[in-house]
Amino acid sequence: MFELIKGLHNLLRWIVVFGGVYALWTSLRGLISGGVWAPTDRRAGLIFTSSLNVQLVLGIVVYLFSPLVRGAFGNMGAAMQDDHLRFFAVEHLVIMLLAVVSAQLGYSLARRAPTDRAKFVRSSIGYLIAALLLVYGIPWGRSLIPWA
Repeated sequence: MFELIKGLHNLLRWIVVFGGVYALWTSLRGLISGGVWAPTDRRAGLIFTSSLNVQLVLGIVVYLFSPLVRGAFGNMGAAMQDDHLRFFAVEHLVIMLLAVVSAQLGYSLARRAPTDRAKFVRSSIGYLIAALLLVYGIPWGRSLIPWA
C-alpha cells in the first residue's frame, strides 16, 4: 500500500507541474497584456491549488509511513549530516508546505482583489513563488514515472 501511495504521489507531481505552468502562464499573460480576469484564469489557479492540496495529503501519508523518514528520526543528528536523509526528513516537507501556502495565498488573494490588474499581480506573485519552491523541492533524481 505504501508503494502505491508513493507512486501516486510521484505521478501527481506532473499534474502539479503542468497545472503550475498553466496557472503561472495565464496570470503572467494577463498581467503583461493588461487583460480582464476571466473564468479561465480562476480555473487555472483552481487546478494548480487543488492538485497541490491533493499532493500535500498524499505526501503527508508518504511521510508518515516512509521507512526512510523513520530511519532519519531514529538518529536525527546523523540524518542532518546526510544530504539525502535531511532532504526527505526536513527540507522537502518544509519547501513543499511553503509552496502550497504560496500558491493558495496567490489564488485566494487574487479572488478577493478589487481590480483585474490586482488579481493578476497577486496570482502571479503567489504562483511564481510556488513554482520556484517546487522546482527546488521536487526530487528530480527520482524516477520520472513511477513503477517504470
